[in-house]
Amino acid sequence: MRTKISVLLTISAIAIGLAGCGKKEEPAKTAPAAEIQNVTIAKVTKSSMEDFYEATGTVKAAKTTDIAANMMGRIVALPVSEGDTVTRGQTLVEIDNRESQTQRQRAEAGLKEAQAALIEIDKSVIAANAGVKSAEENKAIAEKTYARIKELYERRSASAQEFDEAQSRVRAAASEVERAKANVETIISKKKQINAKIEQARAEISGTKVFESYSKIASPVSGVIVKKFAESGAIASPGMPLMTIEDNSLYRLEAAVEESRSKLVRIGNRVQVKIDAIGESEIYGTVAEILPSADAASRSSTVKIDLPSNPLLKTGLYGLARFPVSQKEAIAIPQNAIVQRGQLSGVYAVGSDGFASFRIVTIGKTSDGLVEILSGLSEGDEYVSAEASRVSDGAKVR
Repeated sequence: MRTKISVLLTISAIAIGLAGCGKKEEPAKTAPAAEIQNVTIAKVTKSSMEDFYEATGTVKAAKTTDIAANMMGRIVALPVSEGDTVTRGQTLVEIDNRESQTQRQRAEAGLKEAQAALIEIDKSVIAANAGVKSAEENKAIAEKTYARIKELYERRSASAQEFDEAQSRVRAAASEVERAKANVETIISKKKQINAKIEQARAEISGTKVFESYSKIASPVSGVIVKKFAESGAIASPGMPLMTIEDNSLYRLEAAVEESRSKLVRIGNRVQVKIDAIGESEIYGTVAEILPSADAASRSSTVKIDLPSNPLLKTGLYGLARFPVSQKEAIAIPQNAIVQRGQLSGVYAVGSDGFASFRIVTIGKTSDGLVEILSGLSEGDEYVSAEASRVSDGAKVR
């Protein structure tokens, strides 16, 4: 009985298996390709591109100013920090100037004293000149008296004693005139000395004022503080640099150009420059200076290129200068047609069936928004030339 049941169960299982094998599996459904409207498609053609020589360089400020002290003293205030923007005339450093203030006050006191003495001397000069005038008048009277006595003496109408006394009065009057004049000269000499003291005092005051002005150091230029060498409380001394200021109104790319390529560069040339730190777009600068000497180690000359104003520019940035060489025929496509996938560059090529497929390309130089294609595309191929980010691999675009 058990054997019969087992046989029946085995037959049933085989029948069920055969029934299952008899069913046909339905094929998986494939999603339809995405269709993208209004896609710009262009045909690959050769274009005239500018060939250029590339030279690497570093961005530097056109003008850099070192701020130094003109006097020795303790720094009492240094209110600026590295990275601060300063304007011309702004006070950057204050140095203790109490000693110069004391010298000025002493010189001012000496000036007042000398000016007071000068007033008294002027009075003495007036009195001395009056004394000379009086002495000369007395001399004149004595001389007239002497002349009359002499005439009388010669006519025997005056005694010898009277004649001698008249002569003595003339000599005494003449001596008095000489003494009065000498007194005037002495007083005038003293006046000159006082005037010299006044000039010296004024010079000392002027000098101390200049020295006091050294205690406040103002910025000679507008720019950015890029380096500080001292802090408040330190001792400043003449010639010691305290900080460095860059003029941030004009930056330059200092590029190293090979000796063999230096003939391509002329002052005033317009040069294409790329600085990754300020963005993807290229800018144009002007050759402002070519150093006359070459570097013996690198066999290159330094070319300084003025850059257009940009708040992102700063000293030390890496840059690339492109000096035009000649024109050439090359396959070139718009830069915004390039799609980046990691380290790979590619485009969406469009087949005759209207479907887009991602194709890896090798790119060359870039100029005026066009990218040179070295491999991956051929003349006559069609590709998505704009807004490539809208397209996906396998999408129907036409």
